[in-house]
Amino acid sequence: MKRGKIVTHYNCILVFEVGMPATISKSMQASQRRERFREYMRKLNPTAPARLTIDSGLVVEDLHGSQFKALVARADLEPASQQLVVGGTGSGKTTALLLAEKLLEQQGQTLSLYIDISSETDLTSLNSGALLASFGLHLARAFSRKGFEDDLDDADKTALKNAGSDIERFAFGTRKSVWVPDKTVADLMVDRLPGFRAEMFGHYVTEGVPGKLPPPVVPVLLRDIQVIQKSLEAFIAAIQARSLDIVAIFDGLDRLPTPDRFWSVVDQDFRALRQMRVGVMAAAPQSVLYGQGRAVSEHFDRVHQIRALSPDPEAGGYLKSILSHRGGMDLLGQDVVDLICVGSGGVLRDLITLARDAGEAAYIEGAEQILAPHANAAINQLGEGYLRGLGPEQIGILWRLKKERSFDVAASPNIELLVTGRVLEYSATDFRVHPALERLLPEPESK
Repeated sequence: MKRGKIVTHYNCILVFEVGMPATISKSMQASQRRERFREYMRKLNPTAPARLTIDSGLVVEDLHGSQFKALVARADLEPASQQLVVGGTGSGKTTALLLAEKLLEQQGQTLSLYIDISSETDLTSLNSGALLASFGLHLARAFSRKGFEDDLDDADKTALKNAGSDIERFAFGTRKSVWVPDKTVADLMVDRLPGFRAEMFGHYVTEGVPGKLPPPVVPVLLRDIQVIQKSLEAFIAAIQARSLDIVAIFDGLDRLPTPDRFWSVVDQDFRALRQMRVGVMAAAPQSVLYGQGRAVSEHFDRVHQIRALSPDPEAGGYLKSILSHRGGMDLLGQDVVDLICVGSGGVLRDLITLARDAGEAAYIEGAEQILAPHANAAINQLGEGYLRGLGPEQIGILWRLKKERSFDVAASPNIELLVTGRVLEYSATDFRVHPALERLLPEPESK
C-alpha cells in the first residue's frame, strides 16, 4: 500500500493513503465508458441478422408498416397471389418479408415458410427447379414440426413419407450403380463360349444425379420440374385440408446479378406454385424494374418498391426515429444526428453503418460523445467505398446527374450505378448521387 506523509496533530498520528481512490475512479470510468459504447455498437449493428433485430425490438415497425401490412393484406385476400419486393441494397426488404411472416403466423390462418435461398445453395448455379426444391424441404419440415401428421392414418403417413423422400432426392440428387459391360472381354469370348452374352462380363460404376440445391461450384442437372409437383401436392393438400393457406417467402433472390438470371430461375417455379395454390412473396433485384424488367407487373399480382427515405430534415423524421429507437441518442447530439441522416442518403443500412462507425471513431479518440468530426470521418469512409472502382464514364454520368438531374434508367451503365447504391431513387423522377459519394466525387476528365 502506498502511503503519504505522517503528520502529528494534537498527539494523533494520521496516515493519508494516496493514489488508490483516484486509480479506482479512473478504472471505473473507463469501464463504464466501454460498456456505454459496447451497448451502443450492439444496437447499431448493420450486419446483425434481421430476425434477431426484430426479436430484440430494435425495428421501427411503423417505418415498414405500409410495406409488410400490404404484403399480408394481399396474401389474405388472394391466397395464391404472387408479390414482389424490390429495392436497393440495405433498403429493408428482408425486414419487410420477416415482419410479414410474423404477422401471418400471428393470425393463425396461414403456414408461412421463410426461405433465404442464398444461404441454402450457390446462387451462381441456381436455375429452374431450385426454388421448388427448397420450398419442398421447408414444407415437409414444417409439416412434421407442427405435428400435422399425428392425426393421419398409416396409409397417409406412408404416402407423405414417400413424397418427402422424393423431394429430398429432387433437392440433393441421388447415386446409383450402373453395370458397364467389358467390350474387350466380350469380343474375345463371343466365339469361344456357347450361349455367351456380352453383358455377362463387366463391372459396376456409381453415377450421381445432381439435385436442385447443389453445394457451390457443382453444376446442376436441368430437369423438368413437373416430376416433383405430385409429391409437393401431397403435402399441400394435407395442409389445405386443415383450412390453412400456404405462403412461400423467398429471400436472397435480389442478389441475382441481372434480370435475365432472375427470370430464368423463377419463371417455371413460380408458375408451378401458382398452379398448386401456393402464395409467393419474393425479394428481387432492383434491375427487374428497368429494361427487360418493365413487364414485371404482368407476372406478379403486386410489386412493392422500397425506395430510399428522404434524408431532408423536414421529411418526417423517420431516419431519426430509427436512431432514437436503437438508443443512439445516448451518444449522439442533435446536430450529429442530422449530419448522419443526410450522409446516409436515406438508405437504412447506410444510416446504421454511419452511426456505428462514428461511434467507433469517437471511442478511439477517447471522446465521451460522438461529435461532428467523428460523423464526417464515417461519411467519408462510406463515400470512399462507393467511389472505389468507378471509371471515367461512370464519374461523368454521376456529374451529369449532380448538375443536370439527368438520368436515363434504361441505360445499362446507369442501371449498374443504381443497383450498386451509388445513385439513389426517391421517386420515379427523382434520382440523386449518394451524398456520401457526392462529397468525394472527383472532377470528370476533360475530353
